[in-house]
Amino acid sequence: MGARAATESALDTSHARTPKQRRSQESYDRMIKAAIEVIEERGLGGLTLSTVSSRSKVSIGSIYNRLESKEALVREVQAVVLQRMEREFAVLVNRVRRRMLALRELVPTMVWELAHHLRRYAPLLTAFMQQAERDPLVEEVGHKSYQQNLIDFQLVLLERKAEFHHPDPEHACNTCFSVVYAALARHLGLGSRPSGRRGAGDDNWQQLVRDLGAMSLAFMMIDIDQAVEAVHAPPRPLSKKGATDRKSGARNNRLAVAALDRKGHV
Repeated sequence: MGARAATESALDTSHARTPKQRRSQESYDRMIKAAIEVIEERGLGGLTLSTVSSRSKVSIGSIYNRLESKEALVREVQAVVLQRMEREFAVLVNRVRRRMLALRELVPTMVWELAHHLRRYAPLLTAFMQQAERDPLVEEVGHKSYQQNLIDFQLVLLERKAEFHHPDPEHACNTCFSVVYAALARHLGLGSRPSGRRGAGDDNWQQLVRDLGAMSLAFMMIDIDQAVEAVHAPPRPLSKKGATDRKSGARNNRLAVAALDRKGHV
C-alpha cells in the first residue's frame, strides 16, 4: 500500500495552474477530457491547443492562463490518465485476488487482465511514449507507472509463492512481466515510433495473450537451475545395445526410402 501511495504522489505532478473555483475546475476538466478525446481519435500529432479549445468550449486565452504549451498539456493529460489506469488496475487485481486461484489459473488470468487493460488505453499510451522521447518528465512519470504495475502483478502472484518451482519467485515474476509487457506493447503499437499498423486482428491478439500466459506459467513452474544444468551437461554415451538399435533403425529407414523410390512415391 505504501508503494502505491508513493507512486500516486509522484504521478500527481501539476503542470497547470491549480483551478481556484468550481467553474474554473469544470472548465479544466472539460479541457482534459477534450484533449484525451483528440489523442484517442487523431494521435499526438493531431493535438493542438486550438482544437482542444474548440472542443471543450474553453477559450484559448483561458487555456494559456493555465498551460504554457502543448507539451504542458500532454504532461497534465498523462498524470490524469495514468492515475485513472492505476486505480482501475488495482480494482482488477483485487477482483482476481478474491477468486483465490491456484497459480496455474492465476498466472494466465493476470496476463489476460494486464493485456486487456493496456489495450483499452493503447492510443493514449502510444502518445505518451512518443512524447517521452523528447520530454524527460513524461518519461519519468511513465516509468513510475510501469513500476507500479509490476509491483501489483508481482504481489498478487507471490501470494502463491509456495506453488512456484522456480528457485527465485520474485525474479521469475519480474522477468515474466517484462517479457509480457514488451510483447503486448509491440502488438499494440505502443513503441515511441509508430509502426503504421497495430496487431493483425483479434484472433492473433487472443492467441498472443493465451501464449504469454502459458509461457509465463511454464517459466514459473520450472526449476531453472536444473534445466540449465541439463542443457550444459555432456551427452551420455550410448550403451552397446542403444548403439546397435540406432544403427538398425537407420538401416531400416534407408530400406524404406529405397522401397519408396522403386515405387515412384517420392
